[in-house]
Amino acid sequence: MLEIGTIRLRAWENKDLEHVYRWENDFETMLYSRGKPENAVSMDTLNERYDEDRKNEKRKQYIVEHIADNKAIGTAVIRLDDWGDVRIGNIGTYLDKEYWNHGIGKVITLALLDLSFYFMNLDKCDAYSIEYNKRAHKVLESCGFKRSGIHRKSGYVLGRRWDWYYFDILREEYMAIREKKIREILGTTDAERYISLTNKV
Repeated sequence: MLEIGTIRLRAWENKDLEHVYRWENDFETMLYSRGKPENAVSMDTLNERYDEDRKNEKRKQYIVEHIADNKAIGTAVIRLDDWGDVRIGNIGTYLDKEYWNHGIGKVITLALLDLSFYFMNLDKCDAYSIEYNKRAHKVLESCGFKRSGIHRKSGYVLGRRWDWYYFDILREEYMAIREKKIREILGTTDAERYISLTNKV
């Protein structure tokens, strides 16, 4: 579990599948999180996926919870991979629509970067985002990611082909800006509390 700002990232539990079922069958949520608005997932499929993910050590899956009321508001994931000697974490997240445009996406992304680099000692993080999801691009770039590639016309959504953008950030790049970004994104009080807590060792 990681608490940062107004949210915590914790492990999935069976009770969360009800929320995930609603999010993953919501047209607009999937339009922006996966570029697959026609997505339809049954509860049986989610249960099977949940059982598989629990056994998969290469997939660190979290529920995003609002600390104030312990309400589940989204999901986050770090998919671990090795490219030669480079340890990579591919990150992804989505939020309940009620919490869009409140800056929470930046806090979740910051949390995933801290987990990846400050706690798991990965070498690199990357992320993919469909061309029209400009809000996600801004979130990634505001946390230090660089857009370093394009998979041209690799998605088909809403009657046309779209590019998928590839973003990445290296461990040394993140560590050089870590405390600055924490202060920018969390605000003074929450930032100092979090920095003090994580720098105790």
